[in-house]
Amino acid sequence: MRLFPAVLKILKSEVESEEIVQNTFLKLWMNRHQLPEIENPGAWLSKIASNLALNALRDKANYKRYKELAGNSDSSEEDGLQLSLDAKELKLLIAEAVAVLPASRQQIFKMSRYEGLSRQEIAQKLGVAESTVKNQLTSSLKFIQEYIVKKHGIYLPLIIFLLFN
Repeated sequence: MRLFPAVLKILKSEVESEEIVQNTFLKLWMNRHQLPEIENPGAWLSKIASNLALNALRDKANYKRYKELAGNSDSSEEDGLQLSLDAKELKLLIAEAVAVLPASRQQIFKMSRYEGLSRQEIAQKLGVAESTVKNQLTSSLKFIQEYIVKKHGIYLPLIIFLLFN
């Protein structure tokens, strides 16, 4: 089983491929307790590497599209300052979407993402079931993603989690 050549074929970048292979083995280590239950560990490992590589391609395409929409199509300009500005712009887009949420969803979202409270803590503070909090968060995240896609044409699959966790 050769992970690196397979990942390299997908990404066309040795540096990115090395990172994906490292992340694959990190996932293997983190899920090592599942190994006895896996019938074909080689195929399982290949699937993880493939999924990570495809996710990296998708993220790169989304980032490139975002930069083009923001009026900056020079993909070589990826310094820390630019990335910091992009993160701030994304936070503003998310804040814009959050402001449109119904008050109860807005409150639950803010308690979760801004205050860092767990679903259980939010449920206790608001006197609602934990499943209600989970459903409201799921609905909020879906709405925020759809709002940003609809209003700004930017697909942000997991950016909400990355920025607020």
